Amino acid sequence: MEDIKKYISKVNESTSETESFLKYGMLSLGYFNLDEYDKLIVKINQERETNSDINFRNSLIAKYKEVYQAKKNKLSKMCINLNKRKFKFFPILKNDEIKTYLEKFFHYDEEKSVGENLSYYAKIKIEQAIKNCNEELYLLKKHPNIYINSKDTYIGGDFGYRYENEIIIYKDVSIQTDGFHHFAIHSNELSLETTKRELLNIFAYINGRPIFQFTQNPRFNEKLDQLYNQFDLLDMLRLRNTNYFKEETKDATYLELPIVKNYKDYKVIIFKELQHGEALDLYHSSLKQFEPLPRCVFLYRVFEYASAKDYKVKFHPTNYQPEDAIEYYIQESIKYNPNPLYYVDFGDKQSKYKIVSYFSKLKTEANKIFYEWSNHPYLKTKTKGQIIYNRGRNLVAHGGNGSHNMRYDYANNYKHINDINIILELIARYVIENLNPELKNIVERRLVFYQERYKSS
Repeated sequence: MEDIKKYISKVNESTSETESFLKYGMLSLGYFNLDEYDKLIVKINQERETNSDINFRNSLIAKYKEVYQAKKNKLSKMCINLNKRKFKFFPILKNDEIKTYLEKFFHYDEEKSVGENLSYYAKIKIEQAIKNCNEELYLLKKHPNIYINSKDTYIGGDFGYRYENEIIIYKDVSIQTDGFHHFAIHSNELSLETTKRELLNIFAYINGRPIFQFTQNPRFNEKLDQLYNQFDLLDMLRLRNTNYFKEETKDATYLELPIVKNYKDYKVIIFKELQHGEALDLYHSSLKQFEPLPRCVFLYRVFEYASAKDYKVKFHPTNYQPEDAIEYYIQESIKYNPNPLYYVDFGDKQSKYKIVSYFSKLKTEANKIFYEWSNHPYLKTKTKGQIIYNRGRNLVAHGGNGSHNMRYDYANNYKHINDINIILELIARYVIENLNPELKNIVERRLVFYQERYKSS
């Protein structure tokens, strides 16, 4: 396809601007497209797959642009002619066929004629095709690596239903599906491993679930997948129940995946470059620990990172005390409203489901924990910072000594570590978004968008 202009010219000449053949009637209009231009894209794709060299693939970008621009121009002329009533569909559709289809799949306005309803629907479909061209042209201009990259490695993680149709971009790498519900990282020969890791860290952070790159060992991948699927942020709330280890419980709640905001209304999610990627790296490690004790180690390290990169830089303490920094971050995190996570509580059969703000609930529990500590025979003599430092750092990370060794005492000792984790989770959410302001408000907060999924429930 050396002379792309010649190929485009042939397609332009053979594609009418005033009429369209609907091979399958209204169904063809419902999936309206100019297939001959897409066949050119397929040919360029085939050419691209013959050579993985980044310079060669980069040379094809201009060809992609020319095809999509030509397609957009043709669609725009069709839309103009449609508005001027100079556009026709053939064979001529029967009125009852048009009305039946629109009533079932779109909207039929009884106050308008069949022809007017058809024209309105056709305009929407042509404009959608133009929008798709605009999206491709935007990517070619701003994120050409989408067309340069190759599939690198598959990734594991439970997030399929939310992002099935999205392209998720971070610097020169992306996450896309392969068309069979499997997600993979796409990269090129110049992409860095740190870039791939940071993208996975961002996604794990906003989803509240661990994600991993597949290894060459399928059995090990399966083990990792099974292990990480055991993690559930909601366990921090469940472990607040003093009877949790004493009775079998059936919990009709689960964490809802967030709705990450798309760029414009394109099917594209774009994350800006992180300023402090290491903080998310530590947090992602905490998500891979489904027991409170090892999770506390990594959550505390998120605080330590923030203390070094933020607290000491801001306040320049002459005699740094980690307890003071913890107290500061507790105050800030309780006030802060991070990117949301929601959980769905289906309750019993008699009650309707509820969508609950996870971090609002976590703050409620944090305030209860502070009250409990203030009335505890021993802890009431300690500040919040001292409690978290002594237990969350000294005891958990270093194991204590003698009779004070950290034990796997689920009903007692673990409950206290879980309480500390609740505070550290809120601190982690605050410091990560404070150090990486490009992550603020990237998730949709309005409940109506989450309720949409359960209208029929």
